[in-house]
Amino acid sequence: MAELKGYWNKILRVDLSKGTIDSVVTPEPVLRKFLGGSALGAYYLMKEGIADPKIKPFDPENLLQILSGPMNGYGPNARSTAVTKGPYNAFAASLSGGYNSAFLKFAGWDGIQVVGKASKPVYLEIIDDNVAIKDASHLWGKGAEETEMELIRSTLSPLEMREPLITDADMTPEWAAIHPVKGKGIGAKRLAAAWVIGQAGEKQVWNSIIGTEGARAHGRWGTGGVMGSKMLKGIVVRGTKGQKLADKATFQQILLEIQNAMRTNYGNLSFGTARIGNRATNTEGAFPIRNWQWGSWSDPTNVKALDGPFMSDASFVKQIACPGCVMHCMYLSQVTSKDELMDGTITDMPDWEAMGQVGGMLGYLEQDGKTPSDGFTGDHWDLAEALAKTQYTTYIYDNYGMDYIEGGCMLGLIMELRQRNLITVADLDGIDVKWGDVHSVDAILKKVVAREGIGDVLANGTWETAKYFANKYNKPEIMKYSQTTHRYGQPAHGVRGIDKDALEYMTVNRANAHTGGGGAGFLKGDYAAAVAGQNSTCATNSLVYCSFAAGHWTGKTAKFVAAATGWTDFAEEELPLVGAREYAMSRVFDLTTQELTDPKTQWDGLLTDRWFEDPLVNGPDKGGLAYDGNKDKVMNEALPAYWKARGWTEDKGVPTAETLKTLGIDDVTEQYAAKLR
Repeated sequence: MAELKGYWNKILRVDLSKGTIDSVVTPEPVLRKFLGGSALGAYYLMKEGIADPKIKPFDPENLLQILSGPMNGYGPNARSTAVTKGPYNAFAASLSGGYNSAFLKFAGWDGIQVVGKASKPVYLEIIDDNVAIKDASHLWGKGAEETEMELIRSTLSPLEMREPLITDADMTPEWAAIHPVKGKGIGAKRLAAAWVIGQAGEKQVWNSIIGTEGARAHGRWGTGGVMGSKMLKGIVVRGTKGQKLADKATFQQILLEIQNAMRTNYGNLSFGTARIGNRATNTEGAFPIRNWQWGSWSDPTNVKALDGPFMSDASFVKQIACPGCVMHCMYLSQVTSKDELMDGTITDMPDWEAMGQVGGMLGYLEQDGKTPSDGFTGDHWDLAEALAKTQYTTYIYDNYGMDYIEGGCMLGLIMELRQRNLITVADLDGIDVKWGDVHSVDAILKKVVAREGIGDVLANGTWETAKYFANKYNKPEIMKYSQTTHRYGQPAHGVRGIDKDALEYMTVNRANAHTGGGGAGFLKGDYAAAVAGQNSTCATNSLVYCSFAAGHWTGKTAKFVAAATGWTDFAEEELPLVGAREYAMSRVFDLTTQELTDPKTQWDGLLTDRWFEDPLVNGPDKGGLAYDGNKDKVMNEALPAYWKARGWTEDKGVPTAETLKTLGIDDVTEQYAAKLR
């Protein structure tokens, strides 16, 4: 058999309890079946029995994985995928941009698997084949930003550890200018990359992230909390091996075709997702404002604060791109504000989810005493302050290492509960969180990351916070204000207008993901098309490249995979099967680990009632409700029809034995699925 290319066929395996370092070889048929990333991660969770309810998310036995795919390395739009049993006791597969996956591939690894728990804080240092577990006590308690800089500063390849290339003593006219001294290196270039957690991950805050490059993140479902539970502060990697490709010429040709196609995407090239705000509020009525009480501002001037051209003039410093990508959709920014708390902060643009879940969700864009239904009477400087608040809070989340999507939902919840006098200032340890008050947000988040006082409740997320106050005051109506599905916060996309369909949030295999795919199919009620879209997204996440570039890969993906791996018979038809396998495994995983007997009511029906009961009060879809306010229709008609389209049982949504066998995953899944049907 010819040598497999694209992969090294080697995953780094570290047991922190035992202090051992090993490698895992994945058989080639398994690689072809799952490709990498999220699908391969789901396979290993099932194979190693992590679905067992006895294994809790923060137990040492839980498996934390960071995985790449065959395209990562020299391929464009590279990402990495963190896969584990998340703190919300469900399948967690979270993607991040950045250079890490390329560096990991260049170091000779296709991924990392970590089990166990260290006796003290540690970090992993990976320099090609040289892997070490190192003391991180000096980093414990530090923010993500400082931790990352320290790890990168401390990591050099063997070549970089040598003396500089030319010293003053070498500078003789005869030799120094043209002959490097033998054995000398190139100097310290600091070319490592790192995955890190902040203080939130250390304290196992449920929505903790694994961050990189200051503002990129495995941002959802709490992978950073699992990392912190293992006393693992970071992973730093430096790779110098390059990547083996089966057909370099074809690979390079397709890479250039994709890059040239991306250059036609003016929106992403210009402002990244900072271009979305105007459309969301003025066309879709789907901007999350004050815990989704509004989906639009009556005066479009408000949204100007988070519009790409305005943000660029006010704060953008430099465009930044992931390896192999020409879109440069992240911007380094510097906050300018009259408020000393915020002024001078270095952060990112923010992206659309932060614009929605921080800027809109927390009421940062309205003037004092006004609501989103009122007109805007401020000036340029008021807009700049609204932007500053959004950027500063985004920075707090990034540096503490938390998901601002779920975190924004939690803050929006307690702000609305205060607005409605359903909780008191005393409930929040004397902090009066109010719409638009960045200082109260700063104060309450300090309690969350310390798990101090009420912060110990808030650290477990939106759903658990709502449940806590509902039980405390015996007011079940408080649960209505928890903007969650499957107990996890709703992203910055609404379902009461034309943006998204409620069923998409209900069925995506990662709780409340906004990038699950299948949107057009759901909106049309075409569940076969919806399933195909979701499967396609999973294939993207398993090849581990950016969904923003996915359209530019269409029709090229199979040839690209073949050029990387040497699988000359690899066909486009294999890609959706990867997604179908991931969906089936993750569904069985979720139902098993939560020990559900009636998934429809215990899991799938955990929706926010606001979608069906509170019509949009203004905007282009004024009066809009999900499914025209008929929750029964989505639960008892749409959901079973979707399950049928997947080949799952229509009463519980469990993959049938025939489906699992057809997909070739019955060996790792049927033992669990049989108990669920």
